[in-house]
Amino acid sequence: MKPDPVGTVLPKPYCSSCGHDLTGAVLSAVCPECGKPLVEVLVRERRLGGLYGKPTRRYESQRRVFGLPLVAIAVGPDSMGKTGHAKGFFAFGDMATGVFAFGGIARGVVAFGGVALGGCTFGGLSIGTFAALGGGAVALLGSAVGGFAIGLMANGGGAIGVFAQGGLAMGWLARGQTAQGVHVWKLGVAPDDATRALFDQFSWLLGPSAAGPSIHYGFAWTLGIAVMVILLALCPVILARAARNPIEDDLRRAPGAPR
Repeated sequence: MKPDPVGTVLPKPYCSSCGHDLTGAVLSAVCPECGKPLVEVLVRERRLGGLYGKPTRRYESQRRVFGLPLVAIAVGPDSMGKTGHAKGFFAFGDMATGVFAFGGIARGVVAFGGVALGGCTFGGLSIGTFAALGGGAVALLGSAVGGFAIGLMANGGGAIGVFAQGGLAMGWLARGQTAQGVHVWKLGVAPDDATRALFDQFSWLLGPSAAGPSIHYGFAWTLGIAVMVILLALCPVILARAARNPIEDDLRRAPGAPR
């Protein structure tokens, strides 16, 4: 049988006969509760899967960046049933906090998860400062793209922002099937000259001045902003690598990492 990876947290041991918790029972050959031999009754509770059905796993690299472990992994509940929470420069877990965070709930400069919070975010519910992409996306100071999007520039089925494009668009400049705002361009309805002139002025941001919303421009801006933030966030690792600091060793030693 393949051994568990380094950092794997084993499930809690118990007696299969009476259910007694056998944690710490290292000096006895029998169950303290029912007296049956441990070799016959000692079992471990069913392993609960973490993200993607993987077993419980804990790992932190010794190498640090900004005081954080370069790599941190916390997947699945521990022996006390506590949800895994990884904290590191690269954090992977049920909950993840770091510069780059990947998890069910992810918080980071760049975050990917079911719920993603941070600078640039990608997830089911995505709340970012500069760029957000997801089913529900909120970008406080940048571009948001999603089924429902709120941002300085918002693009989606429902969009609310200073610049809004989508099926239902609300904003200072709003363009879509149903548009509400100060200057609106509804699908199939020609705008007045002043509104068309404003859309022409901001065509570099919103796309060509046409009745149909150019939501793909919102995708381009969101991804472009995200790439810039990712490159800035990677600067410490890039500089360390340039200085011949072998940080990739920690990445390779992480459980589950490719060899």
